[in-house]
Order: sequence, then C-alpha cells, then structure tokens
Amino acid sequence: MPTIEFHMQLKVSSRGVRLVAIPRDVISLDVLFDGVRVWSIEVLKLDDPANAFLEWPEPLRPYLQGKSTVALRDSASQRTLAEAEHSFSDTGSAVSVVDDRGNRLAINKWGRLGKTLDGVDEAFQDRITARTVEIVGELQALGLRPFVVGGTLLGGVRDGTLLPHDDDADVAYLSEYTNPVDVAAEGLRVGHALTASGHYIVRHSATHMQLYFFAPDGDVDHYVDVFSAFYTEDGFLNQPFHVRGQLSMDQMLPFGTVSIRGVSFPSPRDPDAWLEINYDENWRTPIPGYKLETPRSTQRRFQNWFGSYNFHRDFWNEYYSRERPAAWNIAADWIRAQLEDSGSRTVVDLGAGDGAHTAQMAASWSDRRIIGVDYSYRAQKLSAEHDLSNLSFVHLNLYRLRSLGFTQLFDIQGAFDLSMNHFLEQVGAVARTNAWRLIRMSLSAGGRAVGTVYTKPAPDVKYQDPTGWHLTPHQLVTEAASFGISVEFQDLVVVGDMSTGRAPVGLVFSMADNDIDSPRERPSMRDRVRQVLRRAFLSADASELEELKQRIVELERDLDGYRRDSLRVAELLDLAEQTFAPSPVRTSTDGKLPYSE
Repeated sequence: MPTIEFHMQLKVSSRGVRLVAIPRDVISLDVLFDGVRVWSIEVLKLDDPANAFLEWPEPLRPYLQGKSTVALRDSASQRTLAEAEHSFSDTGSAVSVVDDRGNRLAINKWGRLGKTLDGVDEAFQDRITARTVEIVGELQALGLRPFVVGGTLLGGVRDGTLLPHDDDADVAYLSEYTNPVDVAAEGLRVGHALTASGHYIVRHSATHMQLYFFAPDGDVDHYVDVFSAFYTEDGFLNQPFHVRGQLSMDQMLPFGTVSIRGVSFPSPRDPDAWLEINYDENWRTPIPGYKLETPRSTQRRFQNWFGSYNFHRDFWNEYYSRERPAAWNIAADWIRAQLEDSGSRTVVDLGAGDGAHTAQMAASWSDRRIIGVDYSYRAQKLSAEHDLSNLSFVHLNLYRLRSLGFTQLFDIQGAFDLSMNHFLEQVGAVARTNAWRLIRMSLSAGGRAVGTVYTKPAPDVKYQDPTGWHLTPHQLVTEAASFGISVEFQDLVVVGDMSTGRAPVGLVFSMADNDIDSPRERPSMRDRVRQVLRRAFLSADASELEELKQRIVELERDLDGYRRDSLRVAELLDLAEQTFAPSPVRTSTDGKLPYSE
C-alpha cells in the first residue's frame, strides 16, 4: 500500500471545509468521500489559499448523513494532500452521494449535482461515445461541418479519452453564415431537422441545443450538446454561449482529427489555439472545478442575438424531483372559482408543473378541454401520470417567440381561458412578455385570463430560486398597460400553516379602454453613436463626464435592443416557416414525453 504524504491541513465540519497551507504548485483540489470525488475546487479563485473556508455546496448538503473519511487530492498529480474523519450524523452508515439508480454524483461545472464520467461505468462512456459519432454523422448528412469542442475536445487532446469530470459530449458545426439573423435561423432549422429524425431536443438558445437520451425508466441517461459556430465580419470566431476570439480560418479549416476512446472525430485544425480561447493558457492542466467566466460584452452579445430559452429550466427540473409546497393549492382553488362559469370550452394552464391543479380543473369540468403547458421535462413526466379524457399536457416554452403560435400547434378553436397560478412572478422578463401577449390573445378571443402572484419576496429571496420572487402591483399594472391590458387585484386569504407573509393576490385581466400607445420611432444606431461621440469631444467637467457615462450606458442598452431585434427576425422567420409548412405535434418513441423544441 503506497505511503500518503500529507502536505496541508484539512478541517471538516458539518458547515464546510477549512483548507490550510495549500501547496503553491496546486491549482485545483478534489474533495473525496471515502475515495470518491464529490466536489472540486479551483484554488486560483480562492481569496486566501493559505487559510480558506468553503461551505458545502447547497446541492450536496442533503447527502451529508453518516460518517466519512474526507480527503483532498491534487487534481493534476492525483496525490492525496490531506485527510480527516468526520461524522455528519449519528446514523453510523457511510456518506453516500448517489442517485436513485446508484450512479455516483458530483458537483459539476454549473454548481449542480449530477453524474460525471469518472463516476459511471465503461458501458456509459461507450454509449456517449457512440452517440457522438451518430450526431456528427447526422449533422454531416444535413450538409453541415461538425467538429468536437469543449470538454470533449479537451479530453481528446489531453488524454485521448472523455474528460473524466465532464457530464456530456460537445459538438459544434461551423456555419457558412456571418449575419447573426442567418445563424440563428439556421440553428432553429437544424433543431427542427433533428427533431424530425426522432431526437428529443432541449433548446438553450437559437444556437445551442441539447439532445436528451433516456434510460428505460424515463430519466435522462446522457445528452449531447450541439452548438453553432460562425465567423463575424470582424474576423472573430464565435461559438455561443461562451467562445469569442481571434482564430483565423486557417487555424480552423481544413479540419483535423482527434482520437477519443479509439474513435476519430473532426476537430479544429489548430485545437490548441481553440482550447486557449475556450478556456485559458492553463488548459493542459486538469482543473475539474474550473468555471467558465464569459466576458460581459460576450454574454450580452450572444444572449441578445440568440436568446436564453433555458432560463432556470434546470432549477425547475430539480424542483419537480422534490416535494412541492401545499401553499400553492390555495391560489389554485381561487383560480378554479374564477373560471367556473366561463363560457370557454378550452382552458390553458400556463406553468402546469406537476399537473395537480390542471387535473383538478379537468375533473371538475368534464365538458371542457384542459391543456397544461410547461417547459420542464420532469414536470411533464409527473403530469403524464394524470389520465383523464379531456386533459392533455404539452410542451411550451414562453422564452421562445414561437410559443405565440400555440393555438394552431394545439388546434385551439374559438375562445379559451388562461390559468396562471404563481406563474408571472416566477418567470423571466422575456417569458412574461410573451405571457402578456397570450393574455391579450385570450381576452381578444372572448376568454378569461386569471392568475395569482406573490407581491412580496421570500425572506431568503435569491436569483437562483424563482419561487422566492415577486411582482409589485405597480409592476403588474405598468407591464399590463403596455399591452393594452387592465388588472384587477383581489386579496387571497391564507391562514395558519399556509401563511407565508408574502401577500399573495389574485389577478383578473381585461382589455383596457384606452388605445395602446404606439412605440416611438427609435433613432438609428449610427445616430446614437454620433450623439455620444459629439459629447466626447466637449471639454467636460466632472458632471459632464458623468453624463457622458450615462449616455454610454444608454447606448449599450440600445445596442442590446438592436441585437434582440435580430433574434426576433430569426424567430419570426422560423414561426412563419413552421406555420405555413406545419408538421404534426409528435410524441416521443415511448409515447409519453413530447419532443421539446
């Protein structure tokens, strides 16, 4: 048995770990429970490597039951640097961080708990390798130029295998377009083609999709990311969501090859240069805890050009793996009372979640068609358990402009009602904008639209948890008015254990009497730049410089708006093509889950 030479101190508690005197040559640490990696820490990001305290990641905390030998390992050399025994509870058993199927789990690069390739068997890695070969072939058959990227390329170049701490495979295709509108429209078409060939698609943006592949029990077994890559006229290579940098066409084409688990895949001609753009100059050193830090300018550019269709979807997938709060049932009762005597024969429940409220409406109104919509595949899996003849659950992603075609997609005729139980305050601005449009469609068709919201935040509100978000009455009235909609508020009585102190209210929507204000014509971007430059040449004192900074901020916002216009054009082209050349709404091969997007 090899001798372990400890080089630092480790103190373990139920709150976290204290790291003392990390060796200077260590840039990444693995945290192991009884020899199994569960977490990795990028030392370069620590404020004080000589004495650092890190709390256990929140997703890991529910698993901290029992006792364990906690060890720290240098990610690069695999040498053990410190070790300590700790009992998190008195159960007597060993800490076990596994899923329901026995797969080992670890904190991934997004800070979530999931399968990683170093915790699965060879058969899993064989499946994901074979699937990557399949996807590359399908993209080539579509006339595209695919190549491996991200962790898949990194693992191949570094070790000729899949990256041990990764959880997927990454493939991109090099587009021939340079205009973001054309790139986005192409990305949407590629998604439709892959869907038509039988794949379950989850879209992150117009240029980033995930292809999910399911285990026999219906859970996701693995997935493959597919990205668009393209050159802009400034000569920069772009691969949303993260890569933007100088890489000449000669460094990209003609493609070279990289061997992964004995299989050859197309790769950039100069993979080292590509990897430095994607990561940094340290890409050759294993850093399992590495977090991509995309420059703000690149984030703004890509999100506005190509959207963010996956906003908080991972949160909701995890949320619907746990218990749901009964407090939402109070609001659901109020919604059903508001729609009880409606003359509409169809009710659409936005954000149906597990389908409990939707199913109650279907059971109460057997003569009406009830449709529950959501974009979380775990929510859809739960909702599929409800079996009523007048009830259906469908996929709808309100972060996509295409969602406005849902009446045709799902053959909704005449008036329809909208139910929104704590929906509006728990989605992002883009989805809420499209929800306002659906409300207007419902009211214009003669239906009713009602919802509930919290008007105060949760005491521990945070960006990562939408259930703690809120909308004030002023926000609701202002947003609704911009769409020609009026809002009536009704207090909801919540008592006893159901009370949260967050002032839930019921919302009844109607068309406003006043006309919708026509938007003012926006000056061209060239004119806006000229205004700022004119200001820049003035002899400015402190107040004028501050005004100039504010005008630059306004210019950035306008630039974001023009970029969003590019995405709207691409999505409208996609919506028109899908409308005038419609394809049937399909179900997956198991007959349960609909294809996503």
